Amino acid sequence: MSILMKLSSEVGDKTEEANRQVAAECIQHPEFIAEIAEGLQAKKAALAADCAEVMTKVAEVQPQLIVPFAEQLISLLDHKTTKVRWEAMHAISLIAYQIPHLIHPILLALEKILHQDSSTIVRDYTIDTLSQYARAGEKEAQEAFPILREALTVWEGKHRGRVLQGLVFILNAHPGFAIDIRMIAQDYLEDSRGVVKKAAKALLKLIG
Repeated sequence: MSILMKLSSEVGDKTEEANRQVAAECIQHPEFIAEIAEGLQAKKAALAADCAEVMTKVAEVQPQLIVPFAEQLISLLDHKTTKVRWEAMHAISLIAYQIPHLIHPILLALEKILHQDSSTIVRDYTIDTLSQYARAGEKEAQEAFPILREALTVWEGKHRGRVLQGLVFILNAHPGFAIDIRMIAQDYLEDSRGVVKKAAKALLKLIG
């Protein structure tokens, strides 16, 4: 029986439980992941989304198992179906620090997604992808920083809390940005959202 036949859309499961079980099987038997990767290109959007979700669930536990399939996930970032895009971006965000050579060529595409994708979830995981990309080193942090700084104001600042959390990775990889990040954090100390204020205070504490 194909592992794809056990996915949520194939068994009529409207929850993520079936996909979670498939992900658990893939962790125990990594050879199944190649078949899941093939399913990412399925014409049926629900099946492609299921496969991307399985990739995410596996990456949450053992990200190194998903790294070989990063390019297949990246190819889905302009998929017409929102759930496919967000599951693919979520999976990519979990392995971004391990694949800087694949993230670098799509930085402009990620910036465009932040400005143009209608899905808040897709944009959230795009910010996470950039933040995790910065973990790879000083060069990557230097490339990600201006895009994240710009993301503070897109969509009327909707993602500012997530961006501030992501700036921790910039700071850790490139302490030379401490002055810039301090100034950014200070601007959000009196923000109307508690999560934003908390993230700003955490950044200032980290800087010292």
